[in-house]
Amino acid sequence: MKRKESFLSAFIVVVFLCALILALSLSGNLKFLSSFLEKGTVTIQSTAFKIFQKLPFVSEDPRIKKLEDKNLEFLSQVTAFEKLKKENQALSDQFQTAYPQALRLLKANIIGASSFIPGISTPNTLIIDKGLQDNLKIGMAVVVKDNLVGVISQASANLSEVDLINNPSASFTAKTQNGAVGIAKGGGGLTLDNILLSENIKEGELVLTKGNINSNGVGIPPDLIVGKITSVEKKPSELFQKAEITSFVNFVKLSTVFVYTQIK
Repeated sequence: MKRKESFLSAFIVVVFLCALILALSLSGNLKFLSSFLEKGTVTIQSTAFKIFQKLPFVSEDPRIKKLEDKNLEFLSQVTAFEKLKKENQALSDQFQTAYPQALRLLKANIIGASSFIPGISTPNTLIIDKGLQDNLKIGMAVVVKDNLVGVISQASANLSEVDLINNPSASFTAKTQNGAVGIAKGGGGLTLDNILLSENIKEGELVLTKGNINSNGVGIPPDLIVGKITSVEKKPSELFQKAEITSFVNFVKLSTVFVYTQIK
Protein backbone atom coordinates (compact mmCIF):
# COMPACT_ATOMS: atom_id res chain seq x y z
CA MET A 1 0.00 0.00 0.00
CA LYS A 2 2.84 2.32 0.89
CA ARG A 3 4.51 1.56 -2.45
CA LYS A 4 1.36 2.59 -4.31
CA GLU A 5 1.08 5.82 -2.32
CA SER A 6 4.76 6.71 -2.91
CA PHE A 7 4.44 5.91 -6.63
CA LEU A 8 1.29 8.05 -6.88
CA SER A 9 3.02 10.94 -5.09
CA ALA A 10 6.05 10.70 -7.38
CA PHE A 11 3.80 10.53 -10.43
CA ILE A 12 1.89 13.66 -9.34
CA VAL A 13 5.17 15.53 -8.77
CA VAL A 14 6.50 14.53 -12.21
CA VAL A 15 3.25 15.58 -13.93
CA PHE A 16 3.32 18.90 -12.07
CA LEU A 17 6.95 19.57 -13.08
CA CYS A 18 6.21 18.69 -16.71
CA ALA A 19 3.23 21.03 -16.75
CA LEU A 20 5.30 23.79 -15.14
CA ILE A 21 8.13 23.40 -17.69
CA LEU A 22 5.64 23.40 -20.56
CA ALA A 23 3.95 26.55 -19.27
CA LEU A 24 7.27 28.36 -18.82
CA SER A 25 8.41 27.28 -22.27
CA LEU A 26 5.24 28.51 -23.98
CA SER A 27 5.44 31.83 -22.15
CA GLY A 28 9.07 32.32 -23.25
CA ASN A 29 10.46 32.27 -19.70
CA LEU A 30 12.83 29.39 -20.43
CA LYS A 31 14.81 31.28 -23.08
CA PHE A 32 17.59 31.98 -20.60
CA LEU A 33 17.84 28.26 -19.76
CA SER A 34 17.84 27.15 -23.41
CA SER A 35 20.46 29.80 -24.19
CA PHE A 36 22.61 28.54 -21.30
CA LEU A 37 22.26 24.92 -22.43
CA GLU A 38 23.00 25.89 -26.04
CA LYS A 39 26.25 27.57 -25.02
CA GLY A 40 27.25 24.43 -23.13
CA THR A 41 26.57 22.11 -26.05
CA VAL A 42 28.36 24.42 -28.47
CA THR A 43 31.47 24.29 -26.27
CA ILE A 44 31.33 20.49 -26.13
CA GLN A 45 30.84 20.24 -29.91
CA SER A 46 33.71 22.63 -30.56
CA THR A 47 36.06 20.71 -28.25
CA ALA A 48 35.09 17.35 -29.75
CA PHE A 49 35.61 18.66 -33.28
CA LYS A 50 39.08 20.00 -32.42
CA ILE A 51 40.06 16.65 -30.91
CA PHE A 52 38.72 14.87 -33.98
CA GLN A 53 40.78 17.09 -36.29
CA LYS A 54 43.98 16.16 -34.42
CA LEU A 55 43.56 12.44 -34.97
CA PRO A 56 46.35 10.96 -37.21
CA PHE A 57 43.99 9.77 -39.94
CA VAL A 58 42.13 13.11 -40.08
CA SER A 59 44.77 15.81 -39.67
CA GLU A 60 46.58 17.05 -42.77
CA ASP A 61 50.04 18.36 -43.53
CA PRO A 62 50.49 21.69 -41.67
CA ARG A 63 52.13 23.28 -44.73
CA ILE A 64 49.20 22.38 -46.99
CA LYS A 65 46.78 23.59 -44.33
CA LYS A 66 48.63 26.92 -44.11
CA LEU A 67 48.49 27.39 -47.90
CA GLU A 68 44.78 26.57 -47.96
CA ASP A 69 44.10 29.05 -45.15
CA LYS A 70 46.00 31.77 -47.00
CA ASN A 71 44.09 31.02 -50.20
CA LEU A 72 40.75 31.22 -48.39
CA GLU A 73 41.81 34.48 -46.74
CA PHE A 74 42.76 35.93 -50.13
CA LEU A 75 39.45 34.87 -51.69
CA SER A 76 37.60 36.39 -48.74
CA GLN A 77 39.43 39.71 -49.22
CA VAL A 78 38.64 39.71 -52.96
CA THR A 79 34.95 39.01 -52.26
CA ALA A 80 34.81 41.74 -49.60
CA PHE A 81 36.48 44.21 -52.00
CA GLU A 82 34.01 43.42 -54.80
CA LYS A 83 31.06 43.77 -52.41
CA LEU A 84 32.38 47.09 -51.11
CA LYS A 85 32.93 48.35 -54.67
CA LYS A 86 29.34 47.49 -55.64
CA GLU A 87 27.94 49.13 -52.51
CA ASN A 88 29.98 52.30 -53.07
CA GLN A 89 28.82 52.42 -56.70
CA ALA A 90 25.18 51.96 -55.64
CA LEU A 91 25.50 54.73 -53.06
CA SER A 92 27.23 57.02 -55.55
CA ASP A 93 24.57 56.45 -58.22
CA GLN A 94 21.71 56.87 -55.77
CA PHE A 95 22.95 60.05 -54.13
CA GLN A 96 23.65 61.65 -57.50
CA THR A 97 19.96 61.26 -58.31
CA ALA A 98 18.09 64.52 -57.90
CA TYR A 99 14.81 62.80 -57.03
CA PRO A 100 13.80 61.34 -54.66
CA GLN A 101 15.78 63.38 -52.14
CA ALA A 102 18.75 61.34 -50.95
CA LEU A 103 18.36 62.45 -47.32
CA ARG A 104 15.04 60.58 -47.18
CA LEU A 105 16.49 57.29 -48.35
CA LEU A 106 17.69 54.33 -46.32
CA LYS A 107 20.08 51.89 -47.99
CA ALA A 108 19.17 48.20 -47.70
CA ASN A 109 20.82 45.03 -48.97
CA ILE A 110 18.81 42.29 -50.66
CA ILE A 111 19.31 38.99 -48.85
CA GLY A 112 16.62 36.84 -50.47
CA ALA A 113 13.97 36.46 -53.14
CA SER A 114 11.20 34.05 -52.19
CA SER A 115 9.73 31.80 -54.90
CA PHE A 116 12.42 32.92 -57.37
CA ILE A 117 13.97 30.15 -59.51
CA PRO A 118 16.87 31.36 -61.71
CA GLY A 119 16.27 30.66 -65.39
CA ILE A 120 12.66 29.71 -64.80
CA SER A 121 10.94 32.62 -63.08
CA THR A 122 11.58 36.27 -62.27
CA PRO A 123 11.45 37.54 -58.69
CA ASN A 124 8.33 39.39 -57.56
CA THR A 125 9.24 39.54 -53.87
CA LEU A 126 12.52 40.50 -52.19
CA ILE A 127 13.80 40.28 -48.62
CA ILE A 128 15.93 43.17 -47.35
CA ASP A 129 18.10 43.48 -44.23
CA LYS A 130 16.23 46.40 -42.67
CA GLY A 131 13.11 46.27 -40.51
CA LEU A 132 11.08 47.80 -37.70
CA GLN A 133 14.22 48.62 -35.71
CA ASP A 134 15.24 50.85 -38.63
CA ASN A 135 11.84 52.63 -38.46
CA LEU A 136 10.58 50.99 -41.63
CA LYS A 137 6.83 50.70 -42.10
CA ILE A 138 4.51 48.70 -44.30
CA GLY A 139 3.68 50.71 -47.41
CA MET A 140 7.01 52.51 -47.76
CA ALA A 141 8.29 52.75 -51.33
CA VAL A 142 11.53 51.05 -52.37
CA VAL A 143 13.57 52.59 -55.18
CA VAL A 144 16.74 52.35 -57.25
CA LYS A 145 17.80 55.77 -58.46
CA ASP A 146 14.49 57.35 -59.54
CA ASN A 147 12.86 54.01 -60.49
CA LEU A 148 10.15 52.47 -58.32
CA VAL A 149 11.11 48.90 -57.33
CA GLY A 150 8.26 48.00 -55.01
CA VAL A 151 6.58 48.53 -51.65
CA ILE A 152 7.26 47.05 -48.22
CA SER A 153 4.49 44.52 -47.52
CA GLN A 154 5.75 42.89 -44.30
CA ALA A 155 8.27 43.84 -41.64
CA SER A 156 9.87 42.20 -38.62
CA ALA A 157 12.48 43.60 -36.25
CA ASN A 158 15.43 43.22 -38.64
CA LEU A 159 13.97 42.17 -41.99
CA SER A 160 11.33 43.35 -44.46
CA GLU A 161 9.56 41.83 -47.43
CA VAL A 162 9.22 43.96 -50.54
CA ASP A 163 6.48 43.29 -53.09
CA LEU A 164 7.93 44.30 -56.46
CA ILE A 165 5.86 46.27 -58.97
CA ASN A 166 5.40 43.08 -61.01
CA ASN A 167 3.92 41.24 -58.01
CA PRO A 168 0.29 40.03 -58.51
CA SER A 169 -0.71 42.03 -55.42
CA ALA A 170 0.84 45.28 -56.75
CA SER A 171 -1.66 48.00 -57.63
CA PHE A 172 -1.08 51.76 -57.56
CA THR A 173 -2.07 54.90 -59.42
CA ALA A 174 0.22 55.92 -62.26
CA LYS A 175 0.30 58.39 -65.13
CA THR A 176 1.91 58.76 -68.54
CA GLN A 177 4.14 61.63 -69.62
CA ASN A 178 1.13 63.24 -71.29
CA GLY A 179 -0.95 63.03 -68.11
CA ALA A 180 -3.15 60.00 -68.84
CA VAL A 181 -4.00 58.40 -65.50
CA GLY A 182 -4.51 54.68 -64.88
CA ILE A 183 -3.87 51.84 -62.44
CA ALA A 184 -0.50 50.08 -62.65
CA LYS A 185 -0.91 46.38 -61.91
CA GLY A 186 1.50 43.47 -61.55
CA GLY A 187 1.03 39.77 -62.16
CA GLY A 188 2.72 37.97 -65.06
CA GLY A 189 4.03 41.33 -66.22
CA LEU A 190 3.20 44.97 -65.65
CA THR A 191 0.23 46.84 -67.13
CA LEU A 192 -1.35 50.26 -66.97
CA ASP A 193 -5.09 49.66 -66.87
CA ASN A 194 -8.31 51.71 -66.56
CA ILE A 195 -7.12 54.48 -68.90
CA LEU A 196 -9.97 56.44 -70.46
CA LEU A 197 -10.47 55.61 -74.12
CA SER A 198 -10.26 59.32 -74.99
CA GLU A 199 -6.67 59.56 -73.71
CA ASN A 200 -3.83 59.49 -76.22
CA ILE A 201 -1.12 57.05 -75.17
CA LYS A 202 1.63 55.57 -77.29
CA GLU A 203 4.51 53.10 -77.27
CA GLY A 204 7.77 54.38 -75.82
CA GLU A 205 6.03 56.81 -73.48
CA LEU A 206 7.25 56.89 -69.87
CA VAL A 207 4.94 55.86 -67.04
CA LEU A 208 5.36 57.62 -63.69
CA THR A 209 3.82 57.24 -60.25
CA LYS A 210 0.87 59.50 -59.51
CA GLY A 211 1.64 59.44 -55.78
CA ASN A 212 -0.39 58.05 -52.90
CA ILE A 213 1.22 59.15 -49.64
CA ASN A 214 -1.13 58.79 -46.66
CA SER A 215 -1.66 61.09 -43.68
CA ASN A 216 1.19 59.40 -41.80
CA GLY A 217 3.65 60.31 -44.56
CA VAL A 218 3.95 56.72 -45.81
CA GLY A 219 3.41 55.61 -49.38
CA ILE A 220 4.61 56.04 -52.94
CA PRO A 221 5.78 59.57 -53.82
CA PRO A 222 4.85 61.08 -57.19
CA ASP A 223 6.97 61.14 -60.36
CA LEU A 224 9.01 57.99 -59.76
CA ILE A 225 9.62 56.04 -62.97
CA VAL A 226 7.56 52.86 -63.33
CA GLY A 227 8.76 52.00 -66.84
CA LYS A 228 7.90 52.63 -70.47
CA ILE A 229 4.91 51.59 -72.59
CA THR A 230 5.75 48.73 -74.94
CA SER A 231 2.28 48.10 -76.41
CA VAL A 232 -1.23 49.58 -76.29
CA GLU A 233 -4.54 47.70 -76.37
CA LYS A 234 -7.39 49.96 -77.46
CA LYS A 235 -10.84 48.68 -78.46
CA PRO A 236 -13.63 51.11 -79.50
CA SER A 237 -16.21 48.86 -77.84
CA GLU A 238 -14.51 49.13 -74.42
CA LEU A 239 -14.74 51.96 -71.89
CA PHE A 240 -11.04 51.81 -71.08
CA GLN A 241 -7.75 51.03 -72.80
CA LYS A 242 -4.66 49.49 -71.31
CA ALA A 243 -0.93 49.34 -71.97
CA GLU A 244 1.88 46.89 -71.32
CA ILE A 245 4.80 48.37 -69.37
CA THR A 246 8.44 47.32 -69.13
CA SER A 247 10.47 48.41 -66.11
CA PHE A 248 14.00 49.72 -66.55
CA VAL A 249 15.08 47.78 -63.45
CA ASN A 250 16.59 44.29 -63.77
CA PHE A 251 15.11 42.68 -60.64
CA VAL A 252 17.28 39.57 -61.00
CA LYS A 253 20.56 41.49 -60.70
CA LEU A 254 19.50 43.82 -57.88
CA SER A 255 21.70 43.65 -54.78
CA THR A 256 21.06 47.02 -53.15
CA VAL A 257 17.91 49.14 -52.90
CA PHE A 258 16.81 52.26 -51.06
CA VAL A 259 13.72 52.70 -48.92
CA TYR A 260 11.93 56.01 -49.28
CA THR A 261 11.30 57.08 -45.67
CA GLN A 262 8.74 59.81 -46.32
CA ILE A 263 8.75 62.78 -43.96
CA LYS A 264 5.55 64.63 -43.14
